[in-house]
Amino acid sequence: MKEKKYNPLIEYIFFAFLTCAFAVITFILFKNQAVSGVIYHESDFSINNFPSDMYAYMQEMQGLDSGYSFPYPILFKLSALINIFLSPENSVALATCILNTLSVIATKLVIDAFLFKRPKENSGLNEFGFESLSIEKNSIRLLAGIASGILSVSIFFVSMLIIPNVYAGTRFRYLGVFSPNPFQNATYMAARPFAILSFACFIKLMNEYEKPAKENIKDYIFFAVVFLLSTMAKPSFTIVLGASAVLLVFFRFFKNKCRTFRESLLIALIFVPTLIDLLYQFKGVFVPDTGEEGGIGFCLGKIWLLYTDNMLTSIIFAMAFPLAVLAFNIPLLKKNAGYRFTWLFYIVSFCFAFFCFEKGRRAVDFNFSWSYMYGLFFSFFTALIITIKDIFDKKRRAFGIAELSFFLLHLVSGIWYFGQIFAGRSYY
Repeated sequence: MKEKKYNPLIEYIFFAFLTCAFAVITFILFKNQAVSGVIYHESDFSINNFPSDMYAYMQEMQGLDSGYSFPYPILFKLSALINIFLSPENSVALATCILNTLSVIATKLVIDAFLFKRPKENSGLNEFGFESLSIEKNSIRLLAGIASGILSVSIFFVSMLIIPNVYAGTRFRYLGVFSPNPFQNATYMAARPFAILSFACFIKLMNEYEKPAKENIKDYIFFAVVFLLSTMAKPSFTIVLGASAVLLVFFRFFKNKCRTFRESLLIALIFVPTLIDLLYQFKGVFVPDTGEEGGIGFCLGKIWLLYTDNMLTSIIFAMAFPLAVLAFNIPLLKKNAGYRFTWLFYIVSFCFAFFCFEKGRRAVDFNFSWSYMYGLFFSFFTALIITIKDIFDKKRRAFGIAELSFFLLHLVSGIWYFGQIFAGRSYY
């Protein structure tokens, strides 16, 4: 007898419970960071628990001089709206919590779309360029849905590998190594839900924009909107995706012997609103009013090497899981355009961090590292989708378990790291 159509109610209830727990625990952290920021400044900078950028965000939200330029309003406008009803500390904490929790929801939606969206053609690939899980029994489908929910939350706790008493020249737990989840930076977390949706939507567009019969104006509009919102929250993701998209579209344009001019122009046009906003942000951040040196400089890892003595070790500690998945899935690079794009995205993010720096007094802040951390996050993101698929594929289950073991190493490190931050200790 044929089973009834799958009912996702239990899966969604379980995921809702996990998401609510995540929201509560992260709100407590963000509230402590905000309150501690006020105490730190009122104590003449002597009491420094829960270090973060929250105090500057509270200043910006209230229209006060924070000492920094933040020409990206999403977090601050949402915080100001909440501030009508709550204190500044609670407002910034709640706004950060809301946006960070939306990232978890977006992750679940995207992972499920990549895994369970059925192919419409005989190629066997769905509209995101991934093979869908082949599951016949509802019980297995429920297990896969619960697994995707658990891992959708877990990815927001992974960190660089932290091996007790093993530093191998990295010097710091976080600085120089970096993490997919920098809990001390609310603007990174504010941009991430829009970044996740932008990333997934661009992979979908990438698979269809050269095929006129598949053009869907809704996809173009949706991408243009969420990409602009990610830029208005923080431009670190934008510059990486934008540069990666330019490289990809130009490569395909010349590969097709310049026959796809119309299609390439159409996809370029959806970047125009974001480009305008980026130009406005560039003036606000990189063109100082005080006469000090500004703009973007170029180097060979000079800023990165301020924080690590061994860049190779730092990269491996941060990227062990995606590198392991790559090692087990080399043929997938040829087969899966979305997976290839993920690695292009990571390489571009690495190049920004290695070659670029912000001139002037903020050079040592290494602000291009935020772009690199988006490269880390989406490397984990795509690697996790492949891992889930491998686990539920009988022929590749052994590979999937091996890949999952690397993910768990990052997760255990991340939970310990989050515990340190949650207890008020330094993030670096």
